[in-house]
Amino acid sequence: MFELVVVIVVIGILAAVVLPRLSLFDDFDQIGYRDRVRASLEYARKSAVAQRRNVQVTLAAGSVTVLIASDVPEGAAATTFDRALVLPGSNSNTFTAPASVTLSPPAVLVFDALGQPSAAGSFSITGSSAPVVVEAVTGYVH
Repeated sequence: MFELVVVIVVIGILAAVVLPRLSLFDDFDQIGYRDRVRASLEYARKSAVAQRRNVQVTLAAGSVTVLIASDVPEGAAATTFDRALVLPGSNSNTFTAPASVTLSPPAVLVFDALGQPSAAGSFSITGSSAPVVVEAVTGYVH
């Protein structure tokens, strides 16, 4: 009987220590989503330079969508983004955030043929301490 009580106490102590740590999965979701947003922005910038087209990235609270213009801007800003720019590792130009993760502030960025963004910005992911930053002149994403 004493051994049974000791086993129950040990299980109780382990449960009290282990259960709060199960929230680590939210941290993995936040880090993974932040890295995916960063990689998509980098891919959009590099695609704009490589294809000499304007690329539009729509950052909403729960999704990211990437479109590319079909015409070469040649000094003028393309306003029609009519083709999907398929992201690497998927067969789509959009992806959604996990249930507990949001991105703010929502924005629409356009990378021109030189890789320069239409606006610089800092975007935060809920629970993540490191924001995604897009530099103004270079378009560098970190």
